[in-house]
Amino acid sequence: MSHEDTLEQNLASGRKEYRLSLQKELASLCYAIEELFQSSPFMDDEILADVWNDIYQRLRKMAEPADTFGFTSVGEEARHLASIVRRSLEGGGWPDTQAQATMLTKLYSLQAALTVAQQWTQAPLSVDQCDGPLPAAKIWLIEEDALLGRQISEQLANFGYEVRSFTSCTQACTAASSEIPDIIIVDAMLEFGHLAPCRALTCPRLFISDQDTFDARIKAAQHNAKGYFLKPLNIPQLVNRLEQLLQERHPPPARILVVDDGQQLADYYRRVLETSGMEVRVLENPRRIMEELSTFRPELLLMDVNMPNYKGPDLASVVRQYDEWSSLPIVFLSAETDLVKQVDALSHGADDFLTKPISAAQLVASVRVRIARSRTLSTLLNKDSLTGLLKHASIKSAAIDEINRAYRHHYPVTVAMVDLDHFKRVNDTYGHAVGDVVIASVATLLRQRLRKIDMIGRYGGEEFLVVLPHCTAENGWKRLEDIREYFSRLRFNHAGQEFACTLSAGMVCSIDVAEDARDRLLVLADEALYRAKRGGRNQVCQ
Repeated sequence: MSHEDTLEQNLASGRKEYRLSLQKELASLCYAIEELFQSSPFMDDEILADVWNDIYQRLRKMAEPADTFGFTSVGEEARHLASIVRRSLEGGGWPDTQAQATMLTKLYSLQAALTVAQQWTQAPLSVDQCDGPLPAAKIWLIEEDALLGRQISEQLANFGYEVRSFTSCTQACTAASSEIPDIIIVDAMLEFGHLAPCRALTCPRLFISDQDTFDARIKAAQHNAKGYFLKPLNIPQLVNRLEQLLQERHPPPARILVVDDGQQLADYYRRVLETSGMEVRVLENPRRIMEELSTFRPELLLMDVNMPNYKGPDLASVVRQYDEWSSLPIVFLSAETDLVKQVDALSHGADDFLTKPISAAQLVASVRVRIARSRTLSTLLNKDSLTGLLKHASIKSAAIDEINRAYRHHYPVTVAMVDLDHFKRVNDTYGHAVGDVVIASVATLLRQRLRKIDMIGRYGGEEFLVVLPHCTAENGWKRLEDIREYFSRLRFNHAGQEFACTLSAGMVCSIDVAEDARDRLLVLADEALYRAKRGGRNQVCQ
């Protein structure tokens, strides 16, 4: 290989790494500005100025390397947004709500453009290709008690987090000059005045404390706490909140179905929402609404009230006739100003009524709030509180649907049962609280080592069901074997005593089973699991 070829490869690799870091920084900036919408009324002027100055500096730092790596439009936009913030700060204030909405729209637009560019420049990957582990989230822990801080750090490290511990807020703020964590965990017993510098760090904050008083929780809320946990810590509960916050910072794009016969307005709504990073589909023919729901599977239905042949409330009533769509958020969008008619429309199953004309910022904000609430409700209804995975009924239903889909469209799906070895011994020796830590560790590991399209659920006690679409038996075995081996290397600590656990798995691939026996795939995977157990455990059997 020539020197020029090597140089070109290095440049391409550097550009790819920079694009990934740029996407993360854009997401972080969006989060920071969204937080200001909610928390500005509770923050004093000095802290607000610190936060906006931090945003200004980050935009400035983004501009120069963006030009260097060929992302010229990102560099130009970053300089433009930095100038908006600078002018506001020089005037003794900060960007108003409208300016913040404009900045968010621009930043989301840049995110979307980078994603599209990445899709066009990357070589296509096979859906059957094994993915590597996700990068570890960076967690900072600020705890005066160094011994306790070390113990908490060790337990969080078991879940795959990269934890950095500090004994004071001053240490953390000094470190923040060169690195920004994903989440900060702070001991609320530290003097709250010392926490002020951390307010300028644009990442979520969780508080831990041995005080459960109303005043202590109010102070934590004033410091924009995203959670308040009592000592001794319930680590699985803390990990669940960490996972939730990380998912909120990098959520999958919301899917919106727009039903409106006015082509121009529908296209306008689509452009506004797509610019904000959402996936949007426009439906002009209301008769196809159930078909479109089935294929696109939106998270929100945005619908006009008055259309030539069908009324929005009637369509909403039809949607609500199907159990599958009984909780789908439906938002009416209409020029109707008569309050009685609006209330009547809402009584047909809709959740909100927005009046035309509507600003882009209001539309995006309204949709985001509804999607967030819907996702939270879905999590509460369908996911296990300890692991954050799908509950038994939900994962079993999802597995059956995916198996039927795989046979119908002729692609392989691998189904696996995963179970902890000698788990009763862990509970008897170390207690159920430690057992919960082990179970939650398996759940976190499965999420980290599997793909986004894979489905994972807690099937019972210490047993998990995994569904791997577009995955052959060979690649399914490789993925499960990787998880088994990695889990066996984890070390758990309890009262100064270290121990390890292992797991077993049984799997079956749909293409190895006749179609008339597809109803038995779960049973066959369970039988393979029992073979792994009888064969000595700590192995994956087919």
